[in-house]
Amino acid sequence: MTLDSDIEAVREHASDTQALYREVCALMFFRYGETPTANRLYQLVRKGSMSAPAKALRDFWVEVREKTRVDVGRPDLPPEVATAAGELAANLWRLSNDAATAAWDVFRQDAQAEIADARQQAQQLEAQRNDALLKAEQAASTAAALGQQIGALEARLVELQTANEMLTGQLAASKDEIAAGAAALADARRDFADELTKLRRSHDQNEQRLAAAEKRALLEIESERAAANRVRKELQAAKERIAMLETEHRSERDALRDGLATAKAELAASTARCAAIDAQLAQKDALLAERLASVELLRQRLETMSRRLEIARTEPASVRPARRSRSKPESQGRASIDFSRGPFVKRSADHKR
Repeated sequence: MTLDSDIEAVREHASDTQALYREVCALMFFRYGETPTANRLYQLVRKGSMSAPAKALRDFWVEVREKTRVDVGRPDLPPEVATAAGELAANLWRLSNDAATAAWDVFRQDAQAEIADARQQAQQLEAQRNDALLKAEQAASTAAALGQQIGALEARLVELQTANEMLTGQLAASKDEIAAGAAALADARRDFADELTKLRRSHDQNEQRLAAAEKRALLEIESERAAANRVRKELQAAKERIAMLETEHRSERDALRDGLATAKAELAASTARCAAIDAQLAQKDALLAERLASVELLRQRLETMSRRLEIARTEPASVRPARRSRSKPESQGRASIDFSRGPFVKRSADHKR
């Protein structure tokens, strides 16, 4: 058997911290022939405060001294021998006390070094967090600049795709597309409002039936998470489509660059149309931002429900009904999240081209 296995065996029957440290001192000194120190004891046991091994070590040496003391108080013993025996015992006690004090000093120095290292690591982590925040702000600025560049490229490509004899027809087609887009946007808002109403009803039912239907609540949470994942996938697909459109637009721009000379004469006539399209694109970007905000609110709601379910699982059975009775009025009085104002952006494929 090793020292670690003996310590694990002692842990099973020694519940008190000081008793555990004294048992480990006895194992090291009597069985393995090692002189116990406070630092070594704390490394082996890792229990209690940092002063616990030093106190246990002092108690151990006192106990050893008491058990190994030799009684020289005999009346027939010469005074010189009794005095020498007393001095020997005093010297042994002083040496053991000095050794314990030195061990405590070493342990305290090691602890202070570990505290300094921990503080240094905390400072390094804080610096890394600040760097990450700065990089996130730079990425957001870059994304905004790219969005502006994409809007400008779309406007220029729409200008260069037209010819002189097709301007009137394309203007009428653009008006039809705007009307169709407005109708699709209204339908999307109506559908989203219906879905939001269904979600609110489902949420109210889940709050009322939480005590008897935790499994159903878990299934609904998974469904909400799947919906959030679908939204994230849709956003990713939209980003990929934007990148693809940017590539296509660049190739088309290169192909139409040769015809730019003839299109300059038509630029004055299409300025008003370009301004209207720019305003439409700005409006759609704003709608997309509101949609993203709605998704973020939905994610926060899902996290709140998850935390509430986790708290409900960990509560004892005797406490859970009382907490539910208190939280029900709070949930009824809590303001619900209004997603009815979050518009849904739907662009037709013909308009993007």
